[in-house]
Amino acid sequence: MQPAPFHIMNTRLSVFIATLILVSLTCTDSLKAQQGSTSAREAINLLSNQFGPGSVQWLAEIRGQNGIPQPPTWEVLSYNGQAPLLLHRFWSGGGRVGDAGADQSRYPRDIPVGYFSINQIVVDSVAAFTIAEGEARKARMAFDSCEYLLRVREYSTEAIWRLELLDAQRRLVGKIYVSAKNGEVLRTVWMYFDQGIHPVIIDSFAPSRQALSTGITGTTAPGQEPGIGQIPPMPPGIPPAGTGIAGAPAIPAPVFPSNNNPSGITQPYNPGTTAPSPLPSGNTGRYNDGGIPEPPSIANEEMRDLRDEPAPDPTKPPIEVPDSEGSSERIPPPPIPEP
Repeated sequence: MQPAPFHIMNTRLSVFIATLILVSLTCTDSLKAQQGSTSAREAINLLSNQFGPGSVQWLAEIRGQNGIPQPPTWEVLSYNGQAPLLLHRFWSGGGRVGDAGADQSRYPRDIPVGYFSINQIVVDSVAAFTIAEGEARKARMAFDSCEYLLRVREYSTEAIWRLELLDAQRRLVGKIYVSAKNGEVLRTVWMYFDQGIHPVIIDSFAPSRQALSTGITGTTAPGQEPGIGQIPPMPPGIPPAGTGIAGAPAIPAPVFPSNNNPSGITQPYNPGTTAPSPLPSGNTGRYNDGGIPEPPSIANEEMRDLRDEPAPDPTKPPIEVPDSEGSSERIPPPPIPEP
C-alpha cells in the first residue's frame, strides 16, 4: 500500500488541528460560563470606570444570583446623595455595565442596614465561595448553585457575605455568613431534606444540648439526657414556691404584734404591706392613725347611760308632750357634752 500524497496528509492535519482548536475554545467558554464573567470587585471596578468613582463610592448592597460558582450579573445598590430616596441601581456582568436608575423601593420601609466602601472588601466573592464550599464539604452538603449578598453587619461597619446554596431542585439547602474583612465564618445553617418534606435544620447559632444542660449532677431522671425537656432546678437552698424542701417542716410566715393584742403575736405579716408601729404602753384603746381623740365614755357623769333606763310599759298609753310632735316613746337624743 502506497502512502498518501503529501497534500492529502497536510489536509488531514489541518482538519485535526482545527477540530482541536474548536474543542479547546468550547471547553474554555464552558469553563468561563461556569466560573462567571466577573467577581464582585471586578464588577465594581467596571462601574467606577464607566460612571465615575463617585457613583460607587458608598455601597448599600451587592447581589448576585445563579452563581455557578460566580453569577453572570451583579446588581449594585449604591448611595446617591442627589437622589430623593438616596439610592441608585447599577448592574455589571460579562464585561458590560448598565445604569438601572434611581431606586424607588427601599426607603422609607425597607431601609438598608448601612453603607460600606469597596476598599473594605478584603475577601472577594471568589474567596467567599471557596470558604462556603469548604463548609459544605464538612457538612456533607451537595449543592448546585450559589446566590450572593454583600452588605454590612447590623449595627456595624463590617461588610459580610451571605451565601445561599441551592440544590438542583432550587431548594435552599445552606446559608453561610462570612466576614468580608477576614474570611471568618460567622454562621452556618444547613437544611437536610433526606428525612421527608420538612428538612432537618442544623443552625450553628441554635442553643446546643450541652448549653441546655444544667451542669448539676443528680438532677436528671435515669435514662434522661440532661437539659432536654427539663425545667432547670432552683439554686440550692431556695425551694420552689409552695412546695418547700422535701421532708422538712414548713417554716411559718413572719408575724407582727396585733393592734388589739400587743402582748401576743397572732397575725401573720403580709410582705406587701408595712406593719403599723405598736401602741405606747398603757394605751389600751383602739389603734387610730389619724390622731382623732377617743369619744367620751358612756359612764360619764354628764351623760347617763340610756341602756340602764327601764323599758316603757306597753300596757300604758303614751304620754303626750305639749308643744311637740310625737310621744314619750320617742327618746330625745342625748345632749352633746361641752368640751
